[in-house]
Amino acid sequence: MKLKLLALRETLQQSIWFIPALLCLLALFLAVSLPWVEREMAWHAADSRFFAMDVNSARDVLGVIAGSVLSVGGVVFSVTMVALTLTSGQYGPKILRHFLGDKGSKVSLGMFLGTSLYCLLVLSRYNESDQPGITVIAALAMTIASLVGFIHFIHRTATDLQADQIIERIGGELQASLRELTASKHQSNRSDDTLAWRRRARRHRPTVIGARARGYVQTVDYVGIVAWCVAHDCVSQLRVRAGDFLLPGNGLVILYGDGLELDDAAVAALRGFVRTGPMRNPVQDPEFPITQLNQLAARALSPGINDPGTAITCIDWFSMAVAQIVDRQLPGKVFLDGDGAPRLLARYTDFSGILKAFYAPSRQFASSNVPVLISLADSLIRLAELTTLADRLACIAEQGRLLSETTERGSHMDYDLKDFRQRYRKLVRVTARQPVQ
Repeated sequence: MKLKLLALRETLQQSIWFIPALLCLLALFLAVSLPWVEREMAWHAADSRFFAMDVNSARDVLGVIAGSVLSVGGVVFSVTMVALTLTSGQYGPKILRHFLGDKGSKVSLGMFLGTSLYCLLVLSRYNESDQPGITVIAALAMTIASLVGFIHFIHRTATDLQADQIIERIGGELQASLRELTASKHQSNRSDDTLAWRRRARRHRPTVIGARARGYVQTVDYVGIVAWCVAHDCVSQLRVRAGDFLLPGNGLVILYGDGLELDDAAVAALRGFVRTGPMRNPVQDPEFPITQLNQLAARALSPGINDPGTAITCIDWFSMAVAQIVDRQLPGKVFLDGDGAPRLLARYTDFSGILKAFYAPSRQFASSNVPVLISLADSLIRLAELTTLADRLACIAEQGRLLSETTERGSHMDYDLKDFRQRYRKLVRVTARQPVQ
């Protein structure tokens, strides 16, 4: 249920119309309730004449507000579409989700549409005997709030189109994703003892369950799969993880058990623990923000743009995100049942995979750009200085070795490579120091 709620939240965050629809519903509620309150509370009484006006004047005011605010709402929508178009062309379509997830443009659009809707509905509810007061004041207040929101929207749009702002937001999402990955709640009922799982699975005959869905794996209910395996007295190996692309018929789960009698309902329930969709999302896929940083760096280093500064900024924010987990324990790949027995071997993100997901494409994109190669070496040094764990230092050293080989095979002058070689020697010294086993 929690995964479904997280997936629903991700879908709603990417929807342009969800927040405007909520604000329009709020405006509808105010348009129905305020005229009634106005009549019941007798705002047209003698001691409240300051707030009252005749119906014709109120209709004129509300009509002007409805028309002008609706026009500005169209401007907000147009500016939003222009921003999305520029972002897609300049930084790549994968970056669009950050603008689609921004609440500022949606709130501004919803405020203008809601204000216009409120004015139109209130106009239709006036009686000739009314002396409007609170309804007009509410319309003016909503108009002022909409204008303030419009100014804030223009400011946010102007700043968010800057590359550094986009990278900061992606880096923040990566930090949150990695922080969630190492949370204590994910450490319970998990183990790295894959040998224990293999010894248990070796005694049984394998049964392959193929996929029926297609698209990107968005969420996987690992707890549900473990409970399913306990109910059917078997162990399993999950062949996919969040971010993988599935084709119908691809191997999804391998079950190990003797005398498994699975009906269609049981197999359908097992397949239902793996949810797919047309696009990747970061709910259980910490490598998704990394692909966005890679896309930004690749476009920045393309011959048409040639902006190594943006690529270096991507490296800096990736280093900041990984720094928070470089010395922390990651969840194991083996899921245990309530008795502590291994039940599920899953493909799960590890530290080596996180480094490879970023550094492998980055060194390929930057193979001819010495300043970016030096920045990559600097980031590896900074990460190595933050840990004494043997496996982490080994992963960092391996990425440094690959980076050095890529650099030395390029057609660079020895003078240009002097700074890189100096940093690589430092990286070797840092990763070779006495580690903690």
